[in-house]
Amino acid sequence: MIKNYLTVAFRSLWRNKTFTAINITGLAIGLAVFLLIFQYIGFEWSANRFHQNYDHLYRLGATGKSGDQNYHFAPGLAGPIVQKLPAVEAFVRTADGLGSGVLSVMDNGVAGNAFREENISYTDGGFFSAFSFAILDGAPVLDQPQAMAISENTSVKLFGTTKAAGRIIKVSNQFGNTDYTVSAVFKTPPAESDLKPEVLLSFNTLATAANRNENDWADPATLENGFVTSYVLLKKDAKPTEAAAGITQLIHSLQPDEKDQIAFLQPFSEVHLAPSFDYSYHTFGSLKLVAMLLAVALLILLIAWVNYINLSTVQALKRAKETGVRKVLGASRKQLTVQYLSETFLLTLVSIGLSLVIVQFAQGLFNRFTGKELSLGVLNQGWFWAGAITCVIVGALLAGGYVAFVLSSFKPVTAIKGRATMNRSGFSLRKGLVVFQFSISVVFIIATIVLYQQLQYMKGGSLGMNLDQLVVIKGPTVSSEEQAEKNDAFKNQLGRLPFVQKYAGSNNVPGKGYNFSTANITRLNPSTGDEKKSYSMFISDDKFFDTYDISFVQGKAFTAEEAMKAWMNAKKVLVNEKAASQLGFAKGAQVAGQKILWSGTEYEIGGVVKDYHHLSLHKPIDPVIFLPSTSFVYFTVKTGSDNLPSKLSTLNALYKQYFPGNPFEYFFADDTFDRQYASEQQLGNVFVGAAVIAVLIACMGLFGLAAFSAQQRTREIGIRKVLGASVGSITSMLSRDFVKLVLISVCIASPLAWWALNNWLQDFAYRVSIGWWVFAMAAGIALLIAVMTVSVQAIRAAVINPVKSLRSE
Repeated sequence: MIKNYLTVAFRSLWRNKTFTAINITGLAIGLAVFLLIFQYIGFEWSANRFHQNYDHLYRLGATGKSGDQNYHFAPGLAGPIVQKLPAVEAFVRTADGLGSGVLSVMDNGVAGNAFREENISYTDGGFFSAFSFAILDGAPVLDQPQAMAISENTSVKLFGTTKAAGRIIKVSNQFGNTDYTVSAVFKTPPAESDLKPEVLLSFNTLATAANRNENDWADPATLENGFVTSYVLLKKDAKPTEAAAGITQLIHSLQPDEKDQIAFLQPFSEVHLAPSFDYSYHTFGSLKLVAMLLAVALLILLIAWVNYINLSTVQALKRAKETGVRKVLGASRKQLTVQYLSETFLLTLVSIGLSLVIVQFAQGLFNRFTGKELSLGVLNQGWFWAGAITCVIVGALLAGGYVAFVLSSFKPVTAIKGRATMNRSGFSLRKGLVVFQFSISVVFIIATIVLYQQLQYMKGGSLGMNLDQLVVIKGPTVSSEEQAEKNDAFKNQLGRLPFVQKYAGSNNVPGKGYNFSTANITRLNPSTGDEKKSYSMFISDDKFFDTYDISFVQGKAFTAEEAMKAWMNAKKVLVNEKAASQLGFAKGAQVAGQKILWSGTEYEIGGVVKDYHHLSLHKPIDPVIFLPSTSFVYFTVKTGSDNLPSKLSTLNALYKQYFPGNPFEYFFADDTFDRQYASEQQLGNVFVGAAVIAVLIACMGLFGLAAFSAQQRTREIGIRKVLGASVGSITSMLSRDFVKLVLISVCIASPLAWWALNNWLQDFAYRVSIGWWVFAMAAGIALLIAVMTVSVQAIRAAVINPVKSLRSE
């Protein structure tokens, strides 16, 4: 019996090749998009789950009175917390990026292979007890000074093998040049890990003053400076709320100035994706983005199923006689339903196979869209396959069940006479499904326009500075005697190069961040609470503002002499407009020349910098205080774009001359700044793809419906042509109904799209407004595509010889 059902189903599908091809292609595309997007969702969902202590691990945070959150704490809290809180099984501090610098292989005291590494963190000996990174060689003994663990990727770069335990590596960073012994090589963190260290250095190394290079703020025992991220592993029967309360009491007793800080323990399971949309803690991933992509995947799949229903119901009329004959020969309604469901499942199986082929071809493009290395292997999880199979079966049953219901409901006598027709509700349903398809398509079109409008606004808007033609060279970290003199000499030589228009030194650059943040900065006559206000601190030389074309509202930039003395000796700072306002100076007041107190020391404000966007337009401009220094972490060079390889070669040679042992690395300031908008760019790409696919599937359905409509009205078209109707008037007649449906779709989609996108734009401090022209453009695009799709069939029907049309009737 089953074999008979499948045989008949195959013959029926083969007999109606055009409609079968449209159905299979549309459904396969929908399933392929569903699978591709679910790869991303599966990747995000699986983040950090490979850690064995996943359910008992927490990230330490604190909330102030104003609601602001802090995830960086003084390292000196670790000892008391472990000693006085029995619920804490392990307490791990990580100072991420603190050790960034150059790694050099040491053989018999001679430096060999070297390269710069950014992902160098200082951490505690319990790191590998808390986090599950497999050890490939050695033993992770990180509680000893000058011990290190390196990833397999770093080990291969330096030694060409993962067998590196016992080898010596010189680490050159802000703490000087220190030799470390490799205690272990660990497996490179997987892509789904939020922690991605390449090199782990023993935090105890910094307990020795000689290893801090006069950076006493980095003392592991200090309670004054908060620069470590702390992870707490609780015992299985411990209560997080009680542990957090105990940590709060310790903070208050050890740091009296932090009385307003209330500690909390954020579950590590919620560090990547929030459990709800109103989740208040910081996460590495975006639940909104995942939910948005899930909605896109389901809507695309829904459009594909709707397409199937629409095309299959119009096919029902063509199979009315077949249904009538089957009923006369004794077929029951149940048997007919099973027969038509067999066709649906056969078509679905073929579509699934084709979708897997499409996924393989589109995988590389999708990975470039998302910026992640995804594959179907990401979906190798029980929860996904259970959900996916359920979704496909339910979709097939609903879509095929309705079609089976329609076909099996025809009365035998009426069907055999060829007079079977859809009732009014069936006709209205088809129209409703077309409206539904195009409503979703129009939403995607509007979303794509607004997404790219916002992206272009952020990337092309006025930043208050000029990043064009700026080459940023990373400064030296392998230091030597007379390093300061070499830094100054290198900058002076930069100014003598004929192609260098401007140059500057700074300890950070726009788009990457500030140097540090601090409070306890007030006017000489502060108001209550002013000492609690935080400021972002940026260190640069006297040429930074001119090189980046940053303007001044009052005063002027540092002098070369002030930069040479540095802020500790020059007692001079600059503030931006936002900082001046936060300090309490009235708008328009004379700020340049005024003095401020920073932890009890007076500093003179030399000028007010006009507010500029140092970071992306996601957030408001920060209150910034600029500190003078000779600065050599980054060298910025302004030059023309012509003959760039030759210029870089010259810069490389000069760099090697003054900083031997340091790799020459550079980047372009505008590219680095634009990387802050990578997630919006990826989301925009996904919506472009979704809009194209949604419109494509909808148009495939529209094409089939137009063909059916033209076929149903063959006699009418013939009579009209005999009576003198033109091809244009007949084409207009056949297209009119479909155009109305698309216009209804635009009316439905526009308010929905406005509401969703307006909510999305609230996440940006600086955003575009959604103008009426966006909806007009989306409507124009949808109408143009629909008219072009329908016109192909309409013109084909209109040009047929009326004699043939009437003869066939």
